[in-house]
Amino acid sequence: MGRRHQLSASRTLNYAHNIRNLWDFPLQRLDIYCKPFQLPGGYIKVSSQGSCIGPDWIGVERYLSVIEETIPFRILKTKEKASLIWKYLKGPLGAVDESVVVLVDYLNTRPNYFHWFLDALPRILAAEAYGRIAGESFKIVVPNGLTLWQRDALAFLGIPCEQLIHLPPPAHEGAGWSFEKLFTSFSHRHIRYSRTGHFDALNPDAVSALSERLIKGAERGLRKEEFSKRIYVSRGGATLRQVHNEEAIMTYLSRYGFELLHLDKMNLQQQIQRFRVATHVISAHGGALTNLMYLAPGCQVLEIFQEGHGIRPDFFQLVALRDGIYSFALVPSINAKNDIEIPITILSRFLEASL
Repeated sequence: MGRRHQLSASRTLNYAHNIRNLWDFPLQRLDIYCKPFQLPGGYIKVSSQGSCIGPDWIGVERYLSVIEETIPFRILKTKEKASLIWKYLKGPLGAVDESVVVLVDYLNTRPNYFHWFLDALPRILAAEAYGRIAGESFKIVVPNGLTLWQRDALAFLGIPCEQLIHLPPPAHEGAGWSFEKLFTSFSHRHIRYSRTGHFDALNPDAVSALSERLIKGAERGLRKEEFSKRIYVSRGGATLRQVHNEEAIMTYLSRYGFELLHLDKMNLQQQIQRFRVATHVISAHGGALTNLMYLAPGCQVLEIFQEGHGIRPDFFQLVALRDGIYSFALVPSINAKNDIEIPITILSRFLEASL
């Protein structure tokens, strides 16, 4: 069986100080983070001859146990585990004679901004921490076709190209890759079996270390510019959860010095820079808010949820970890895509409380 190596101690967290409920909405999934809760310590698992099987890259150890650390957010049923073990035994497996961290999983088989930063990249930092203790080096398995922001993130972390291994996806469900050693760990969705509902709890140590490292890396060669520190983040070309009245929103917000940002038209360095100096951020819920991990302390954030999509705790936690001030609103969805129109009265109430 793989061995777990502790990297950080357990701790008690409470984000009640961070939230400002301006409209007295039910907190729903945010509520449990506004009370003291215990977060387990961070760790890394080292599996000799560990393998990744099938298109979801699920880990299996040579003693026929599933490596749950390769399946963020998902818990396999008994039948699913049995099917996976059968596929592992049936093979075939390609052999890679290296100790590796794998950044591919079922959430990252296609480029996903949120999951790349909060589920995949923290594995590198965990492996580095273990490497300093054990004196071991490792390679990093990445998707075959990296996006520009994925390449930039690795560069900002100081990862050299020669440390990367580009592997094609397994040809079929029974195929996969076997490694000399497989390093796996959790970051986002840290409490795997949570009776209290804290399944989505972020590891502050992992997220803070990642944020600071990316900020420092992005500062290299940064050109100083003057721009608004109050930003409204557009949903841009998103196919779901669009904001239909952005023109009216910006007509109103521009009176208070807000700038409209289309993050899909900005590189990673620019995104980090803009969020790093922001004093106010307004946005509908969406992956672009992953950039809240770069906030300066005291930044005022308004996240607007689509009623049909529900209230989610990820970005609330990021604001708390960066010592920002968090407000949220819940707006009715106007169609099956959970598109919304944001009432100007919501914006005016937020500005009244935060300016």
